[in-house]
Amino acid sequence: MGYIDIHSHLLFGVDHGVQTRQEYLELLDKYAECGFECLVLTPHLFHPTVHTRVENIRKNFLQASEDASRVGIRVLLGSELYLDSQIEVKTIPFNGRFALVEFPVDRRPFGLGRKLSQITEQNLEPVIAHIERYRWLTPDSKDIDMFKENGAWIQVNVSGIENRSALKYIDRDLVDIIADDNHGNPTLPGRLKKALDAYPEIRYRMESMQL
Repeated sequence: MGYIDIHSHLLFGVDHGVQTRQEYLELLDKYAECGFECLVLTPHLFHPTVHTRVENIRKNFLQASEDASRVGIRVLLGSELYLDSQIEVKTIPFNGRFALVEFPVDRRPFGLGRKLSQITEQNLEPVIAHIERYRWLTPDSKDIDMFKENGAWIQVNVSGIENRSALKYIDRDLVDIIADDNHGNPTLPGRLKKALDAYPEIRYRMESMQL
């Protein structure tokens, strides 16, 4: 089975990730060369410091999907939802099932449990993005138990493995997904492949998502 990346900012002309279709095409070739068969494109939603051109999402995804099929890659549309002070939780789930979410780095969002419940009440499974980044969280935190009780999947970034900040979660067997969170870096497909090869048990969990 080929490799999967469930967190990327490859959808061109939408957020602060890939800006042009040509850049996207060049990155697609890199992913194809590394044996990836499925990429989830997850533009930011409601991030306080990132402007997302939501009007471009659907039309650019149609072009992105056609381009990917030419190199034998399936792309799915999702989003990376910034969970913080909003009252109503809305997102673009991928595969009709998974909701990628991120939090403020330096503080726990108010009403976090209630917000995750809003996601599960929509029959969606939360995916906690780059868990190693949150300074208010540790592997021993009660929030980890709360995430698991809500059926959440735990994701770390390749960079978190490389700088070792994610290892405390991997060593505790808490990680379900490794992704690259690629904003346009052509080295990341190869680095993600290397990380997935190094942790076959995590790759197996990702395959169980049945994307």
